[in-house]
Amino acid sequence: MLSCTFIGHRDFPQKLYEKLYFEIENLILRKGVYIFYVGTNGAFDKAVYRALCDLKNKYPIQINVVLAYLNQKDIGTYLNEETVFPSVLERTPFKYAINKRNMFMIEKTQYMICYLNHTFSNSYTFVKYAVSHKLEIVNIGSLDIISK
Repeated sequence: MLSCTFIGHRDFPQKLYEKLYFEIENLILRKGVYIFYVGTNGAFDKAVYRALCDLKNKYPIQINVVLAYLNQKDIGTYLNEETVFPSVLERTPFKYAINKRNMFMIEKTQYMICYLNHTFSNSYTFVKYAVSHKLEIVNIGSLDIISK
């Protein structure tokens, strides 16, 4: 089955929520994507999770919340979803956990929706990684992304 992940800056303006929702729904309807991997860090991930929950009421999608840390304080927020803790993180220092988690999500998917406005961020590094893995990428931010 086809799947999608998300990468973006920690901040996320609520005015872009409808665009995010539209792009996710577009993947469901036009590409047949029904499996989604989402992280748990920052406003962008929270907006993605909210959109996925709203869309789950309309479509039979699977939401996989991918944890970077097992002792995450807000894990109770995601109890209704499948939570994933990649085994590679069992031996990963906390400092590198989010990076390894993001690489895990990219390697499991064919599509990415990102929120990217500039190149001086870790998010940009992971979008470049996704491009190298030939993911089809949609950016709802302002930066031009070349994929496939």
